[in-house]
Amino acid sequence: MYLKKLLEFILFSSIFIAACAVAFCIETNILLGLPLNSFSFYCFVFGATLLQYNLHYSTKKVAVKNSERLRWSLNNKRIHNLLLVIGVGLIVFSFFHFQLKHFFILALLGAISFLYSFPFLPFPKRRRIKDYGFLKIVTLSLLWTLVTVWFPANSFVFDRWLFTFIFIKRFLFMFVLCLLFDLRDIEIDRHEKIHTLPVLLGKKTSYVLSYIMLVLFLLVTLVQYSYQPQLAFFIAMVISAIVTFGIIERTKRTNSDFIYLAGIDGMMLLQALLVYLFSLNL
Repeated sequence: MYLKKLLEFILFSSIFIAACAVAFCIETNILLGLPLNSFSFYCFVFGATLLQYNLHYSTKKVAVKNSERLRWSLNNKRIHNLLLVIGVGLIVFSFFHFQLKHFFILALLGAISFLYSFPFLPFPKRRRIKDYGFLKIVTLSLLWTLVTVWFPANSFVFDRWLFTFIFIKRFLFMFVLCLLFDLRDIEIDRHEKIHTLPVLLGKKTSYVLSYIMLVLFLLVTLVQYSYQPQLAFFIAMVISAIVTFGIIERTKRTNSDFIYLAGIDGMMLLQALLVYLFSLNL
């Protein structure tokens, strides 16, 4: 009972997804052969993710049937509010350690995040990025890629081609994960007339698309290996893709919050851990 409550807290409070974001940033530096960023940098990434997700779920009213996360959120508004304060605190703390160029990057990322969630686009009726199906998934995947690839690497000198491969792979991988969440919300989005890819394409075609994107991820991994033959990282990516395929198959049988939050989101943490463990042997 206590273990389940702890797991619910870690997953439903978005602490887990915030840790995944930090892990992905660390993975980028390892893959590029760069030193790690500062403690304040990771505080910002963790705090910003915590803030964004708790802001979303503290106001969310509709979810898939029997959503334990929605039930938890409705019963734990105070925890959401506390985590919002902690997120803001971590962001403010980090600001004092950033250079001027970081603020331009943060302004861009902040603007994208804001337009994604709030109705300020100059279009009638649906004016948030998330209300436009294809734009939603591309923007969300790109935002995650910018935060976890471009942001941690921009302060260093690195191999541009290697960076490009990592950037493309991260986008493809995040596209798969985001698509799975859209697949889960297909009935809600259809009811609210949000034309996500699953709503437009249907479930079967959307699952096929997730496989195609995963294959593209492996193909880019192969091209990267031909450019920089590091077998350890190549194996890490292959294992990551195989396990992700298994999770995709599992989502066809259940829409459990734990499968999506620990399983799908957990693919980010798994990939980062694999890269770290394999890097120990280089």
